Amino acid sequence: MSSANPIPARIHAAIDLGSNTVRLLVAVLKPQGLQRLHAAQETTRLAEGLIPGRPLAAPAVDRTLAALDRYRGIIAGYGAENSLLGATMAARLASDGPAFLHRIQREFGFETHLLTGPEEARTTAAGVLTVLAPLPDRAVIFDLGGRSTEFVQTRGMAMNTAVSLALGSVGLTESFLRHDPPTPEEMAALRQDIRRRLDEDLPPSFSPGPALVGTAGTVTTLAAMLLSLTEYDPDRINNYRASRGSLEALFKELQTLPLAGRKRMPGLPEDRADIIVAGAAVVLEVLDWFSAQQLVVSDAGLLEGIWLAAAGQRSIDHHG
Repeated sequence: MSSANPIPARIHAAIDLGSNTVRLLVAVLKPQGLQRLHAAQETTRLAEGLIPGRPLAAPAVDRTLAALDRYRGIIAGYGAENSLLGATMAARLASDGPAFLHRIQREFGFETHLLTGPEEARTTAAGVLTVLAPLPDRAVIFDLGGRSTEFVQTRGMAMNTAVSLALGSVGLTESFLRHDPPTPEEMAALRQDIRRRLDEDLPPSFSPGPALVGTAGTVTTLAAMLLSLTEYDPDRINNYRASRGSLEALFKELQTLPLAGRKRMPGLPEDRADIIVAGAAVVLEVLDWFSAQQLVVSDAGLLEGIWLAAAGQRSIDHHG
């Protein structure tokens, strides 16, 4: 018979305010790891039509606020102690990004943080490392979003160089892919631009050799498609090994299908079908750049890293 009641696990909430999606995680930390109580995702396209240095589009703001209002109700229902929202590239690029976060904090009571590129990369890596097994000696973790892709080098549990590149599935789709399906000329220009940016913007310390680990919507969707998942299952996505050959075959099919055909493919949500071609192109170019023959996939990433910060397990700008 126990002499004392066990201390109840503390509930915290995290929100990833991305350029394409807004995601919610309500969870507790148990001895065996993170226990999800509620997870949600809505595609609000906050970065839709965004021109750097200009304000966010009013319809995108309205869609995002509506999603956050729904999340506030969910968070309140669980009695979470605190809620931390981390904002990424769209809020960094928009002239009114900081003001938008102040509005969110004022209207919803969420603590907000405008992540720098390196902060986003390290926070993502912290989330990935909660599920990565086996843990590679050396890895490069990348987070492919709507407007940016973050890269961070890891050695065991330690994080080293972290960078953010202006490469994202929404931005590239808007810039290059104007036909349905895309023309060969559009695809060639798209891939050439991705290669150029990787060559110019990845620091010299990044080189082929480490294990390549990918996270976020494009990468997990490609894994779900390769697994022919009719219902998304994070447990099957985490640590899935996608071979270069299987990804190339899927990419070849995706770029030749019209949007209506892509929407019918198992594992591909309809609201991601328009940007999956550009996103898959980034994945293939990253594989090529790092001379990788496979991609390790992680469902966990930025959202889990934000949750760890909300729970006081790490600092949002932790450099370790």
